[in-house]
Amino acid sequence: MNDSKAVISIGSNLGNKKKNLEIALNLICEFSSIIKESQIYHSEPWGYQSNHSFLNIGVMVKTNFKPFELLKKLKNIEIKMGRLPKTKDIYEDRLIDLDILIFENYKIKKKELIVPHPKIKERKFSLLILKDIFGTKYISDLDNSADEMLMICKDHCNVEVVE
Repeated sequence: MNDSKAVISIGSNLGNKKKNLEIALNLICEFSSIIKESQIYHSEPWGYQSNHSFLNIGVMVKTNFKPFELLKKLKNIEIKMGRLPKTKDIYEDRLIDLDILIFENYKIKKKELIVPHPKIKERKFSLLILKDIFGTKYISDLDNSADEMLMICKDHCNVEVVE
């Protein structure tokens, strides 16, 4: 089977956030190869109010899985790490959050998975992750470069690199 490339966003705003990112990265490595990693970003919650800020990182992986198989693997990591099911249909604080941002050359619009991720262009931290991974290159899955998308992004949340 051919390897596909996917970009996964990993976020945490509960517990030892840096350790949570590290554990998730190690678990992803059990079934896919990480070929590029973004910096770690500290940001305020996006889309809801919380006193708990986020740490986010993005990785480009090479995987043998199809999109829905990869999604299942990522959901299993969330469960294994102790993420609780959502109690409402709104954003909530979470120990770990794994999202497929892009899955090479796939466009999917299903209830359980939308690729490219529908909120990428609205979230500054997602665009910064893509900028780290793709640099100034045109991202064909999004018909744009991260720089271009950052210039028109209306998200004014404070997002900082974690040293």
